Amino acid sequence: MISFIKVRIKSKKKIRISVIKILIFLLLIIPGLFIYGFGVALVENGRVDNLIDEFKQRAGDTYIEEVVSYGTTTQIRRYYEVSRETSYELSDTRSVFYESDKFFLGQKGDLFVSQDSPFPDVPVIHQFISYYFGGHAAINNGENKFVEATGFPDDDETLLDIILQPGNEPNDYSTKVSLSSTNYWLNPKYRSTSDDAYPYYGTYYRKNFVALRVKDVTSDQIDGAVNYASSKVDLSLYNFTFFLDLKYKYYCTDLVSRAYQDVMVDEKDQSGYSRALNDDRFITSVNDLILSKETYLIIYVEIVDDIVNIYHLKDI
Repeated sequence: MISFIKVRIKSKKKIRISVIKILIFLLLIIPGLFIYGFGVALVENGRVDNLIDEFKQRAGDTYIEEVVSYGTTTQIRRYYEVSRETSYELSDTRSVFYESDKFFLGQKGDLFVSQDSPFPDVPVIHQFISYYFGGHAAINNGENKFVEATGFPDDDETLLDIILQPGNEPNDYSTKVSLSSTNYWLNPKYRSTSDDAYPYYGTYYRKNFVALRVKDVTSDQIDGAVNYASSKVDLSLYNFTFFLDLKYKYYCTDLVSRAYQDVMVDEKDQSGYSRALNDDRFITSVNDLILSKETYLIIYVEIVDDIVNIYHLKDI
């Protein structure tokens, strides 16, 4: 009996020691991962800034200024032409504008991304999302609209309910992949003055954004990627647990990268995080899309003092 008690005491001590070791390990590893993640984000943001600066420098200081009418609103635009220099820029002869009047931006399959989060009025959260993951990504459907995954639940919906919904069952949740009603990226009346984000973004969707094109893809691949994204409209839910790779749910950057993965990567290799437009093979961030070896910059827009500055690849 005494021996049995001694064995139980020793077992409890071993368990206690093991628990302490695990806690110490977690206390050490979590800050380490945070520091590592911050370092990676720091490098990636620096590389994105350099890429945009280089793109703007290729245009120089020369621009064509136009005053365009957007409904009842006038808009001052300055178009900066960026010369096409690389093989992939020269091989894709499509304009970066929807039509020859240059009023709308983007062609079928183009990716539009913004680093700025949709929560500029929420300190810390805004900076964290913007710096680590980016604010939004959408894919042009070829008809001057965008397929996108957005996560803004209605007042009568909860995040927990949406998270627990598997995604492949009929549901009435609002956070599904959707098709925009318009091309909103240059709309000067996108946001009302009562919007919480108005003090930060004004009436525009964002004041800075980037458009990307995938290198050396065929028209059939572009059609396939757009068809993949479009097939999720009003069906697939937003993935709020984006650290987890879910088959039937998507976050915005995940949707566009998996759309191109569907036409660029062998089906047997499409497990886990997207293997297209995402060089680190982990969570697809906005910076991942911009810095991917498979994409290149075609447009950069910055709105300064209500002047829309559009840096774009020159038509050929």
